[in-house]
Order: sequence, then C-alpha cells, then structure tokens
Amino acid sequence: MPASIFDKVKMPPAAALLDGRLIDVDIEHRQITVGFDIKPEFLKPSGHVQGGILAAMLEHGIDPIVVALTEAEFVTTTVDLHISYMRPVEPGPVSVIGQITNMAKQIAYLEARLLDASGRLCARATASCLLMSSAPRRLS
Repeated sequence: MPASIFDKVKMPPAAALLDGRLIDVDIEHRQITVGFDIKPEFLKPSGHVQGGILAAMLEHGIDPIVVALTEAEFVTTTVDLHISYMRPVEPGPVSVIGQITNMAKQIAYLEARLLDASGRLCARATASCLLMSSAPRRLS
C-alpha cells in the first residue's frame, strides 16, 4: 500500500485491542478498509461474535477515513451509531469498509459494512460523528 497519513499516526489502543489493521485507503472515494481477526474472547456461548464487539469494529472501521481525508487535522467522536446485523459472525478474519457519505464543518456522516472471510455482508452501520481538532488540548 502507498504511504499514507497512518504512517505518522499512532494506532488507537482500542483498535489494537480489536486486532485492527489498515488494509486500504481510497481518498478519492472517501473510503477505507480495516481488517480484524476474531479472538476467542469475542465469542458468545453460541460460538458467534458478541454484537457489541461488532459495533466496536464497525466504529473503528469508519473513524480513520476522516483522519485520512483531513490529513490528521481532525479526529472524530461518535454522536450516533445505528447498526443492522444480517448474519452471525464466526471466528476468522473480517473486514470493515467505511465511507464518508457527507462531511460538513462540524459533523461527518459515515457508513460501514462488515464482511466475513467469504465476503458476505454480516452487519451494516450508519453514523454521525463530531469533527474535533486533533491538536493537543490544554487542561485549565
């Protein structure tokens, strides 16, 4: 993959906890692909991934596209996240394709699709995220 802003930005600890890794960034289409490996700790007794873990993966699959598009000038905080679960997710690699659908001065609207190793759609999310300056803040 060509050099990107992520060569200079440290991976968030939560993304590391989820075993997140950048697969592709497409600035022209305002799209990013992030991969995850399902850990045994993510499973319910049924052997499928717990929905909250999938929600975290979907969210971590959309936030970085704002960072990439703004060259790390902005980071996001999620205002709302709506998820539709289509099928259970089993252990193995999954990917999340996140895309900015609209971005204003203070808020970004995003979509994400979580695909299993066979490329089947397992979950879909829409979100709105507040844009925040990535400059360090001073405590008063």
